[in-house]
Formats: sequence, C-alpha cells, structure tokens
Amino acid sequence: MKRLLALGLIAAAPAAATAAPPMPRWTAAGMDHAGRTIEIDRNSLNWRSVQRAWWRVSYPEPRRDGTVEERHLELVDCRDGTSAVIRIVSLDGTGRVLNEQVDGEELALQRLSPPTPDTAGETVTREACRLRPPPPPPPPRKRMMQKQK
Repeated sequence: MKRLLALGLIAAAPAAATAAPPMPRWTAAGMDHAGRTIEIDRNSLNWRSVQRAWWRVSYPEPRRDGTVEERHLELVDCRDGTSAVIRIVSLDGTGRVLNEQVDGEELALQRLSPPTPDTAGETVTREACRLRPPPPPPPPRKRMMQKQK
C-alpha cells in the first residue's frame, strides 16, 4: 500500500509542476490619460519589493488594428519607485493575440526608471506596490527546552 501511494505521489508531481497559473484577479487601480480604467491582476503580485505586475486597459471602441484590450507585464521596484515594460500584448474581442511586443526582463532591469508623472505607468507602479500582499509571517522559532538539574 505504501509503495502504491509513493508511486501515486511521484506520478502527480509533474502535473502539479505544470499546473496552470491562477486565473487573473483584475482590480481597478486608476484611470489612464483618456479616462479608461487601469486594472492590475492581483494574482500576479507577491510580497517582495520587485514585482512582475500584469495590468490591462480596455478600449470601448476597437482600435484600427482590432485591439480592444492591451495587457502589459511591468517590472516594478517598490523600494525605488521605478518600473519598465517587459511585455505588451494586444488582444481582439475574442481574446486572440493580435500583436505582442516582448522586451524581456533583462532589458527591463536595465531600463528601470521612475515613471513619467500622470501616466498609466505611474499609476501601475504606485498601485502594484500598494496592492501587493503582505509578507508571510516568520517561521516559528524553535525553543530549546533546557533541563534544570
């Protein structure tokens, strides 16, 4: 029985490793210069100071190329208040990718800078840091019991 259980755990390990990322949890974070809502995927945020934050903006009318939504992956350093684009994805009304610009994380690290005031980048930098979850509690300390003789 133990052997069967162990084999089952080993077989399940690759499935767990390739599990799909959690569904986005879009949260309104502000407005862009045109009055469109900026939403940040809270599931893309972690408690660390450097974030890889997904955010999006939707267009009420499709753009000339058919884009109705743009999603951005932004590298955000909450300590320094800096950010840089990693990826921009343009989607049509069915969710099909129309265009994708990938700068990559290495280039984004080199380009980290304060966002331009009063832009979507400034809103995302501020709100990604504000919306990130708190750090996990520290692990419990093991107390050594000393015997008194």
